[in-house]
Amino acid sequence: MKSLPELAEFYQHLTHHVVPGPNSYSYFVPLLLLPTALLTPPSVLSRRQLALVFLPAICACEMHSWGTAGIDVISLDLTLWSFVLLVCRDPRRTHRRVWISESAGYVSEKGSSGAEDVVEEAYPEGLARRIPWVFTLLVSLRLTGWKIGDASHDKTQPPARRSRAAFLKHAVPIAVQSYLLLDVAAFYVRTDPYFTTSGMEIDYPFPPPSAEMATWLVILRLLPPRLIRCSVLAGQIYAMVTGMFYIPLIPMVGLNAVGILPYEWSPHTWPLPFGSFSAVPESGLRGLWGKWWHGMNRQITAPPGRSLAQALGIPTKSTKGYALLTTSAFFFSGVMHMGLIPPEPQTSLLSTRWMRLHVAGFFWAQIPAFGFELAVSKLVAHLIPQALDWSVTRALVIAWTASWLCLTLPLLAVPFRELCYWHHYPMPVSLLQGLSGQGWWTW
Repeated sequence: MKSLPELAEFYQHLTHHVVPGPNSYSYFVPLLLLPTALLTPPSVLSRRQLALVFLPAICACEMHSWGTAGIDVISLDLTLWSFVLLVCRDPRRTHRRVWISESAGYVSEKGSSGAEDVVEEAYPEGLARRIPWVFTLLVSLRLTGWKIGDASHDKTQPPARRSRAAFLKHAVPIAVQSYLLLDVAAFYVRTDPYFTTSGMEIDYPFPPPSAEMATWLVILRLLPPRLIRCSVLAGQIYAMVTGMFYIPLIPMVGLNAVGILPYEWSPHTWPLPFGSFSAVPESGLRGLWGKWWHGMNRQITAPPGRSLAQALGIPTKSTKGYALLTTSAFFFSGVMHMGLIPPEPQTSLLSTRWMRLHVAGFFWAQIPAFGFELAVSKLVAHLIPQALDWSVTRALVIAWTASWLCLTLPLLAVPFRELCYWHHYPMPVSLLQGLSGQGWWTW
Protein backbone atom coordinates (compact mmCIF):
# COMPACT_ATOMS: atom_id res chain seq x y z
CA MET A 1 0.00 0.00 0.00
CA LYS A 2 1.42 3.34 -1.06
CA SER A 3 1.30 6.34 1.24
CA LEU A 4 -0.65 9.48 0.31
CA PRO A 5 2.51 11.42 -0.68
CA GLU A 6 3.57 8.50 -2.89
CA LEU A 7 0.13 8.37 -4.50
CA ALA A 8 0.20 12.12 -5.08
CA GLU A 9 3.64 11.86 -6.69
CA PHE A 10 2.48 8.98 -8.88
CA TYR A 11 -0.63 10.92 -9.95
CA GLN A 12 1.41 14.00 -10.84
CA HIS A 13 3.81 11.86 -12.85
CA LEU A 14 0.87 10.23 -14.63
CA THR A 15 -0.87 13.47 -15.59
CA HIS A 16 2.30 15.31 -16.63
CA HIS A 17 4.08 12.55 -18.53
CA VAL A 18 1.51 9.95 -19.63
CA VAL A 19 -2.16 11.04 -19.71
CA PRO A 20 -3.23 14.68 -19.19
CA GLY A 21 -5.61 15.23 -16.30
CA PRO A 22 -6.70 17.62 -13.54
CA ASN A 23 -4.06 19.11 -11.26
CA SER A 24 -5.92 22.16 -9.99
CA TYR A 25 -9.20 22.95 -8.25
CA SER A 26 -9.94 25.35 -11.10
CA TYR A 27 -10.33 22.29 -13.35
CA PHE A 28 -13.55 21.34 -11.53
CA VAL A 29 -15.12 24.79 -11.15
CA PRO A 30 -16.60 24.83 -14.71
CA LEU A 31 -18.34 21.56 -13.87
CA LEU A 32 -20.34 23.65 -11.38
CA LEU A 33 -20.56 26.89 -13.37
CA LEU A 34 -22.13 25.44 -16.53
CA PRO A 35 -25.08 23.72 -14.81
CA THR A 36 -25.52 26.76 -12.57
CA ALA A 37 -25.80 28.91 -15.68
CA LEU A 38 -28.43 26.70 -17.30
CA LEU A 39 -30.36 26.37 -14.03
CA THR A 40 -30.71 30.16 -13.97
CA PRO A 41 -34.11 30.97 -15.56
CA PRO A 42 -34.47 33.58 -18.35
CA SER A 43 -36.43 35.79 -15.96
CA VAL A 44 -33.23 36.27 -13.94
CA LEU A 45 -30.60 36.50 -16.70
CA SER A 46 -31.22 36.88 -20.42
CA ARG A 47 -29.32 34.78 -22.95
CA ARG A 48 -26.71 37.49 -23.52
CA GLN A 49 -26.33 38.23 -19.81
CA LEU A 50 -25.91 34.52 -19.08
CA ALA A 51 -23.08 34.22 -21.61
CA LEU A 52 -21.35 37.37 -20.39
CA VAL A 53 -21.48 36.29 -16.75
CA PHE A 54 -20.57 32.61 -16.98
CA LEU A 55 -18.54 31.99 -20.14
CA PRO A 56 -15.57 34.25 -19.23
CA ALA A 57 -15.44 32.62 -15.78
CA ILE A 58 -15.50 29.13 -17.31
CA CYS A 59 -12.74 30.00 -19.78
CA ALA A 60 -10.62 31.65 -17.08
CA CYS A 61 -10.84 28.56 -14.86
CA GLU A 62 -9.96 26.25 -17.74
CA MET A 63 -6.99 28.38 -18.76
CA HIS A 64 -5.74 28.38 -15.17
CA SER A 65 -5.99 24.59 -15.00
CA TRP A 66 -4.17 24.26 -18.35
CA GLY A 67 -1.36 26.37 -16.91
CA THR A 68 -0.82 23.83 -14.13
CA ALA A 69 -0.99 20.59 -16.11
CA GLY A 70 -1.59 21.37 -19.77
CA ILE A 71 -4.66 20.85 -21.91
CA ASP A 72 -6.65 17.62 -21.96
CA VAL A 73 -9.57 16.30 -23.98
CA ILE A 74 -12.21 16.50 -21.25
CA SER A 75 -11.58 20.13 -20.29
CA LEU A 76 -11.36 21.22 -23.93
CA ASP A 77 -14.58 19.34 -24.58
CA LEU A 78 -16.30 21.10 -21.68
CA THR A 79 -15.09 24.52 -22.85
CA LEU A 80 -16.50 23.98 -26.34
CA TRP A 81 -19.73 22.55 -24.93
CA SER A 82 -20.10 25.64 -22.72
CA PHE A 83 -19.58 27.91 -25.73
CA VAL A 84 -22.19 26.00 -27.73
CA LEU A 85 -24.84 25.98 -25.00
CA LEU A 86 -24.31 29.58 -23.88
CA VAL A 87 -23.53 31.33 -27.17
CA CYS A 88 -24.44 29.24 -30.21
CA ARG A 89 -27.74 27.98 -28.84
CA ASP A 90 -30.40 29.07 -26.39
CA PRO A 91 -31.49 25.79 -24.75
CA ARG A 92 -33.69 27.48 -22.18
CA ARG A 93 -35.87 28.83 -25.00
CA THR A 94 -35.59 26.32 -27.85
CA HIS A 95 -34.65 22.90 -26.45
CA ARG A 96 -37.22 20.30 -25.49
CA ARG A 97 -36.48 16.95 -23.95
CA VAL A 98 -38.41 14.24 -25.82
CA TRP A 99 -38.87 10.54 -25.22
CA ILE A 100 -41.33 7.76 -25.88
CA SER A 101 -43.09 6.64 -22.75
CA GLU A 102 -42.15 3.11 -21.71
CA SER A 103 -45.79 2.08 -21.83
CA ALA A 104 -45.70 2.55 -25.61
CA GLY A 105 -43.92 -0.79 -25.91
CA TYR A 106 -41.34 -1.88 -28.45
CA VAL A 107 -40.84 0.27 -31.54
CA SER A 108 -38.94 -1.31 -34.42
CA GLU A 109 -35.85 0.29 -35.97
CA LYS A 110 -37.91 1.46 -38.96
CA GLY A 111 -41.12 1.96 -37.10
CA SER A 112 -42.63 4.98 -35.42
CA SER A 113 -44.72 5.64 -32.39
CA GLY A 114 -47.99 7.45 -32.16
CA ALA A 115 -47.85 11.11 -31.17
CA GLU A 116 -49.73 10.37 -27.97
CA ASP A 117 -46.81 8.23 -26.75
CA VAL A 118 -44.20 10.97 -27.23
CA VAL A 119 -43.45 13.13 -24.21
CA GLU A 120 -41.93 16.58 -24.78
CA GLU A 121 -40.67 18.75 -21.95
CA ALA A 122 -39.62 22.37 -22.41
CA TYR A 123 -37.42 24.22 -19.91
CA PRO A 124 -39.21 23.62 -16.59
CA GLU A 125 -40.31 26.49 -14.41
CA GLY A 126 -39.93 24.58 -11.16
CA LEU A 127 -36.44 23.95 -9.81
CA ALA A 128 -37.21 20.32 -8.89
CA ARG A 129 -37.94 19.44 -12.55
CA ARG A 130 -35.34 21.86 -13.91
CA ILE A 131 -32.41 20.08 -12.22
CA PRO A 132 -32.82 16.69 -13.99
CA TRP A 133 -33.70 18.51 -17.25
CA VAL A 134 -30.45 20.51 -17.19
CA PHE A 135 -28.17 17.66 -16.12
CA THR A 136 -29.68 15.36 -18.73
CA LEU A 137 -28.95 18.01 -21.36
CA LEU A 138 -25.34 18.38 -20.21
CA VAL A 139 -24.58 14.68 -20.64
CA SER A 140 -26.48 14.40 -23.94
CA LEU A 141 -23.50 15.23 -26.13
CA ARG A 142 -25.21 13.94 -29.26
CA LEU A 143 -28.48 15.59 -28.16
CA THR A 144 -30.25 12.28 -28.49
CA GLY A 145 -33.77 12.69 -27.14
CA TRP A 146 -33.77 16.44 -27.62
CA LYS A 147 -35.49 18.76 -30.09
CA ILE A 148 -33.31 21.83 -30.58
CA GLY A 149 -35.04 23.86 -33.30
CA ASP A 150 -33.01 22.29 -36.11
CA ALA A 151 -35.30 20.45 -38.54
CA SER A 152 -32.65 18.00 -39.74
CA HIS A 153 -31.97 16.92 -36.16
CA ASP A 154 -35.48 17.18 -34.75
CA LYS A 155 -37.05 14.88 -37.34
CA THR A 156 -34.99 12.00 -35.91
CA GLN A 157 -36.15 12.61 -32.32
CA PRO A 158 -37.03 10.62 -30.39
CA PRO A 159 -34.93 7.94 -32.06
CA ALA A 160 -36.49 4.62 -32.99
CA ARG A 161 -35.59 2.18 -30.28
CA ARG A 162 -34.52 -1.45 -30.32
CA SER A 163 -35.35 -4.22 -27.94
CA ARG A 164 -32.61 -5.22 -25.52
CA ALA A 165 -32.13 -8.48 -27.42
CA ALA A 166 -31.75 -6.67 -30.76
CA PHE A 167 -29.19 -4.28 -29.28
CA LEU A 168 -27.14 -7.07 -27.71
CA LYS A 169 -27.26 -9.04 -30.97
CA HIS A 170 -25.61 -6.04 -32.61
CA ALA A 171 -23.28 -4.92 -29.82
CA VAL A 172 -21.76 -8.20 -28.63
CA PRO A 173 -20.27 -9.20 -32.03
CA ILE A 174 -18.78 -5.71 -32.42
CA ALA A 175 -17.22 -5.91 -28.95
CA VAL A 176 -15.68 -9.29 -29.83
CA GLN A 177 -14.54 -7.93 -33.20
CA SER A 178 -12.87 -4.98 -31.46
CA TYR A 179 -10.97 -7.30 -29.15
CA LEU A 180 -9.77 -9.47 -32.03
CA LEU A 181 -8.72 -6.46 -34.11
CA LEU A 182 -6.69 -5.08 -31.22
CA ASP A 183 -5.08 -8.46 -30.75
CA VAL A 184 -4.13 -8.80 -34.43
CA ALA A 185 -2.77 -5.25 -34.58
CA ALA A 186 -0.77 -5.59 -31.35
CA PHE A 187 0.66 -8.94 -32.46
CA TYR A 188 1.72 -7.43 -35.79
CA VAL A 189 3.24 -4.31 -34.21
CA ARG A 190 5.83 -6.41 -32.37
CA THR A 191 7.21 -7.57 -35.75
CA ASP A 192 7.50 -4.12 -37.35
CA PRO A 193 10.15 -1.71 -35.97
CA TYR A 194 8.32 1.30 -37.44
CA PHE A 195 5.96 1.39 -34.47
CA THR A 196 8.72 1.53 -31.86
CA THR A 197 11.61 3.28 -33.62
CA SER A 198 11.61 7.07 -33.30
CA GLY A 199 12.28 8.89 -36.56
CA MET A 200 11.64 5.92 -38.89
CA GLU A 201 9.66 6.95 -42.00
CA ILE A 202 6.44 5.13 -42.76
CA ASP A 203 7.74 4.01 -46.18
CA TYR A 204 10.86 2.42 -44.69
CA PRO A 205 11.19 -1.17 -45.99
CA PHE A 206 10.21 -4.10 -43.83
CA PRO A 207 13.07 -5.99 -42.18
CA PRO A 208 13.78 -9.51 -43.48
CA PRO A 209 11.32 -12.09 -42.10
CA SER A 210 12.58 -14.39 -39.38
CA ALA A 211 12.37 -18.16 -39.66
CA GLU A 212 9.69 -18.44 -36.96
CA MET A 213 7.49 -15.63 -38.37
CA ALA A 214 3.90 -16.64 -39.10
CA THR A 215 2.98 -17.19 -42.74
CA TRP A 216 0.29 -14.51 -42.73
CA LEU A 217 2.83 -11.93 -41.59
CA VAL A 218 5.18 -12.88 -44.40
CA ILE A 219 2.35 -12.55 -46.94
CA LEU A 220 1.40 -9.12 -45.57
CA ARG A 221 4.91 -7.87 -46.29
CA LEU A 222 4.29 -8.30 -50.00
CA LEU A 223 2.13 -5.16 -49.78
CA PRO A 224 3.50 -1.57 -49.57
CA PRO A 225 4.75 -0.67 -46.06
CA ARG A 226 2.67 2.54 -45.93
CA LEU A 227 -0.55 0.65 -46.73
CA ILE A 228 0.07 -2.03 -44.11
CA ARG A 229 1.16 0.37 -41.37
CA CYS A 230 -1.70 2.79 -41.97
CA SER A 231 -4.16 -0.11 -42.03
CA VAL A 232 -2.82 -1.34 -38.68
CA LEU A 233 -3.17 2.14 -37.16
CA ALA A 234 -6.68 2.62 -38.59
CA GLY A 235 -7.72 -0.82 -37.32
CA GLN A 236 -6.41 -0.06 -33.84
CA ILE A 237 -8.20 3.28 -33.68
CA TYR A 238 -11.46 1.76 -34.88
CA ALA A 239 -11.19 -1.14 -32.44
CA MET A 240 -10.33 1.13 -29.50
CA VAL A 241 -13.23 3.50 -30.21
CA THR A 242 -15.84 0.81 -30.87
CA GLY A 243 -14.67 -1.11 -27.81
CA MET A 244 -14.83 2.05 -25.71
CA PHE A 245 -18.44 2.59 -26.80
CA TYR A 246 -19.90 -0.90 -26.92
CA ILE A 247 -18.16 -2.81 -24.11
CA PRO A 248 -19.45 -0.50 -21.29
CA LEU A 249 -22.93 -0.36 -22.87
CA ILE A 250 -23.53 -4.11 -22.73
CA PRO A 251 -23.62 -4.36 -18.90
CA MET A 252 -25.70 -1.17 -18.76
CA VAL A 253 -28.42 -2.89 -20.80
CA GLY A 254 -28.22 -5.75 -18.33
CA LEU A 255 -28.75 -3.33 -15.45
CA ASN A 256 -31.85 -2.04 -17.20
CA ALA A 257 -33.12 -5.58 -17.65
CA VAL A 258 -33.05 -6.18 -13.89
CA GLY A 259 -34.62 -2.81 -13.12
CA ILE A 260 -31.58 -0.98 -11.75
CA LEU A 261 -31.03 1.45 -14.64
CA PRO A 262 -34.00 3.63 -15.73
CA TYR A 263 -35.47 2.84 -19.11
CA GLU A 264 -34.59 6.17 -20.78
CA TRP A 265 -30.94 5.79 -19.70
CA SER A 266 -30.54 2.33 -21.18
CA PRO A 267 -28.29 2.28 -24.29
CA HIS A 268 -30.66 0.07 -26.28
CA THR A 269 -32.96 3.11 -26.63
CA TRP A 270 -30.18 5.28 -28.12
CA PRO A 271 -28.98 5.55 -31.73
CA LEU A 272 -26.05 3.28 -32.50
CA PRO A 273 -22.64 5.00 -32.18
CA PHE A 274 -21.63 4.12 -35.75
CA GLY A 275 -23.60 4.29 -38.97
CA SER A 276 -23.46 1.91 -41.92
CA PHE A 277 -20.03 1.41 -43.50
CA SER A 278 -21.72 1.48 -46.91
CA ALA A 279 -21.60 5.28 -46.60
CA VAL A 280 -17.84 5.17 -47.23
CA PRO A 281 -17.86 3.63 -50.73
CA GLU A 282 -20.91 5.73 -51.55
CA SER A 283 -19.62 9.14 -50.44
CA GLY A 284 -15.90 8.79 -49.66
CA LEU A 285 -14.56 10.96 -46.85
CA ARG A 286 -17.90 12.72 -46.48
CA GLY A 287 -19.55 9.36 -45.86
CA LEU A 288 -16.76 8.20 -43.58
CA TRP A 289 -16.83 11.21 -41.26
CA GLY A 290 -20.42 12.35 -41.73
CA LYS A 291 -22.40 9.10 -41.73
CA TRP A 292 -20.27 6.15 -40.63
CA TRP A 293 -17.88 7.40 -37.92
CA HIS A 294 -19.32 8.09 -34.48
CA GLY A 295 -20.92 11.51 -34.00
CA MET A 296 -20.17 12.05 -30.31
CA ASN A 297 -18.55 15.43 -30.88
CA ARG A 298 -20.61 16.62 -33.84
CA GLN A 299 -23.00 18.71 -31.75
CA ILE A 300 -20.01 20.32 -30.01
CA THR A 301 -17.68 21.12 -32.91
CA ALA A 302 -20.06 22.02 -35.77
CA PRO A 303 -22.42 24.60 -34.11
CA PRO A 304 -19.87 27.47 -34.15
CA GLY A 305 -19.72 27.18 -37.94
CA ARG A 306 -23.50 27.00 -38.16
CA SER A 307 -23.87 30.09 -35.96
CA LEU A 308 -21.36 31.99 -38.09
CA ALA A 309 -23.25 31.03 -41.25
CA GLN A 310 -26.52 32.22 -39.74
CA ALA A 311 -24.91 35.48 -38.60
CA LEU A 312 -23.62 36.07 -42.13
CA GLY A 313 -26.96 35.16 -43.69
CA ILE A 314 -25.51 32.09 -45.44
CA PRO A 315 -27.87 29.11 -45.83
CA THR A 316 -26.35 26.14 -44.02
CA LYS A 317 -27.28 23.82 -46.90
CA SER A 318 -25.43 25.95 -49.45
CA THR A 319 -21.84 25.25 -50.51
CA LYS A 320 -20.55 28.16 -48.39
CA GLY A 321 -22.59 27.05 -45.40
CA TYR A 322 -21.35 23.48 -45.78
CA ALA A 323 -17.78 24.77 -45.95
CA LEU A 324 -18.24 26.71 -42.70
CA LEU A 325 -19.74 23.70 -40.93
CA THR A 326 -16.96 21.40 -42.16
CA THR A 327 -14.22 23.86 -41.22
CA SER A 328 -15.70 24.36 -37.76
CA ALA A 329 -16.18 20.64 -37.12
CA PHE A 330 -12.67 19.58 -38.10
CA PHE A 331 -10.86 22.62 -36.73
CA PHE A 332 -12.34 22.17 -33.26
CA SER A 333 -11.95 18.38 -33.46
CA GLY A 334 -8.25 18.95 -34.05
CA VAL A 335 -8.02 21.34 -31.10
CA MET A 336 -9.90 18.92 -28.86
CA HIS A 337 -7.68 15.96 -29.75
CA MET A 338 -4.56 18.00 -28.95
CA GLY A 339 -5.48 17.19 -25.37
CA LEU A 340 -4.29 13.60 -25.89
CA ILE A 341 -0.68 14.79 -25.56
CA PRO A 342 0.63 15.21 -21.99
CA PRO A 343 2.46 18.46 -21.12
CA GLU A 344 5.83 16.80 -20.49
CA PRO A 345 6.07 13.50 -22.39
CA GLN A 346 9.27 12.02 -21.00
CA THR A 347 9.73 9.39 -23.72
CA SER A 348 9.50 11.74 -26.70
CA LEU A 349 12.27 13.21 -28.81
CA LEU A 350 9.73 15.73 -30.18
CA SER A 351 8.36 18.77 -28.38
CA THR A 352 4.88 18.74 -26.90
CA ARG A 353 3.77 21.51 -29.26
CA TRP A 354 5.02 19.64 -32.31
CA MET A 355 3.19 16.45 -31.31
CA ARG A 356 -0.03 18.36 -30.66
CA LEU A 357 0.24 19.92 -34.11
CA HIS A 358 0.66 16.46 -35.59
CA VAL A 359 -2.55 15.27 -33.94
CA ALA A 360 -4.52 18.39 -34.86
CA GLY A 361 -3.05 18.37 -38.36
CA PHE A 362 -4.70 15.06 -39.14
CA PHE A 363 -8.14 16.57 -38.51
CA TRP A 364 -7.35 19.89 -40.16
CA ALA A 365 -6.15 18.04 -43.27
CA GLN A 366 -9.67 16.66 -43.77
CA ILE A 367 -11.00 20.18 -44.49
CA PRO A 368 -9.35 20.69 -47.93
CA ALA A 369 -9.98 17.02 -48.73
CA PHE A 370 -13.73 17.57 -48.25
CA GLY A 371 -13.60 20.55 -50.61
CA PHE A 372 -11.62 18.60 -53.20
CA GLU A 373 -13.96 15.62 -52.99
CA LEU A 374 -17.06 17.79 -53.32
CA ALA A 375 -15.63 19.72 -56.30
CA VAL A 376 -14.60 16.53 -58.12
CA SER A 377 -17.98 14.88 -57.51
CA LYS A 378 -19.78 17.91 -58.97
CA LEU A 379 -17.38 18.06 -61.91
CA VAL A 380 -17.88 14.39 -62.69
CA ALA A 381 -21.66 14.76 -62.44
CA HIS A 382 -21.49 17.72 -64.86
CA LEU A 383 -19.08 16.21 -67.41
CA ILE A 384 -20.41 12.66 -67.28
CA PRO A 385 -24.21 12.88 -67.15
CA GLN A 386 -24.47 9.14 -67.59
CA ALA A 387 -23.43 7.61 -64.31
CA LEU A 388 -20.46 5.24 -64.30
CA ASP A 389 -20.95 1.60 -63.51
CA TRP A 390 -21.88 1.25 -59.84
CA SER A 391 -18.99 -1.09 -59.00
CA VAL A 392 -16.46 1.13 -60.83
CA THR A 393 -17.67 4.20 -58.95
CA ARG A 394 -17.40 2.46 -55.60
CA ALA A 395 -13.91 1.20 -56.40
CA LEU A 396 -12.74 4.70 -57.34
CA VAL A 397 -14.24 6.22 -54.19
CA ILE A 398 -12.67 3.56 -51.97
CA ALA A 399 -9.30 4.05 -53.67
CA TRP A 400 -9.46 7.81 -53.12
CA THR A 401 -10.50 7.48 -49.48
CA ALA A 402 -7.81 4.90 -48.72
CA SER A 403 -5.16 7.00 -50.48
CA TRP A 404 -6.00 10.11 -48.47
CA LEU A 405 -5.98 8.22 -45.19
CA CYS A 406 -2.63 6.65 -46.08
CA LEU A 407 -1.32 10.17 -46.66
CA THR A 408 -2.66 11.69 -43.43
CA LEU A 409 -2.74 8.88 -40.84
CA PRO A 410 1.05 9.06 -40.31
CA LEU A 411 0.40 12.43 -38.64
CA LEU A 412 -1.20 10.45 -35.80
CA ALA A 413 1.34 7.64 -35.87
CA VAL A 414 4.27 9.93 -35.05
CA PRO A 415 3.05 11.22 -31.64
CA PHE A 416 1.55 7.85 -30.72
CA ARG A 417 4.94 6.23 -31.34
CA GLU A 418 6.75 8.92 -29.35
CA LEU A 419 4.42 8.27 -26.43
CA CYS A 420 5.28 4.54 -26.56
CA TYR A 421 1.67 3.49 -27.21
CA TRP A 422 2.93 0.39 -29.02
CA HIS A 423 5.36 -0.79 -26.36
CA HIS A 424 2.57 -2.54 -24.45
CA TYR A 425 -0.19 -4.97 -25.31
CA PRO A 426 -3.62 -3.27 -25.00
CA MET A 427 -5.36 -6.37 -23.60
CA PRO A 428 -4.34 -8.86 -20.90
CA VAL A 429 -5.05 -12.03 -22.91
CA SER A 430 -3.94 -12.57 -26.51
CA LEU A 431 -5.40 -15.34 -28.65
CA LEU A 432 -2.73 -14.95 -31.31
CA GLN A 433 0.09 -15.00 -28.81
CA GLY A 434 -1.36 -18.05 -27.11
CA LEU A 435 -1.95 -19.95 -30.36
CA SER A 436 1.60 -19.19 -31.47
CA GLY A 437 2.96 -20.81 -28.30
CA GLN A 438 4.15 -17.59 -26.63
CA GLY A 439 1.73 -17.69 -23.72
CA TRP A 440 -1.79 -16.34 -23.37
CA TRP A 441 -1.15 -13.72 -20.68
CA THR A 442 0.38 -10.43 -21.92
CA TRP A 443 0.48 -8.26 -18.79
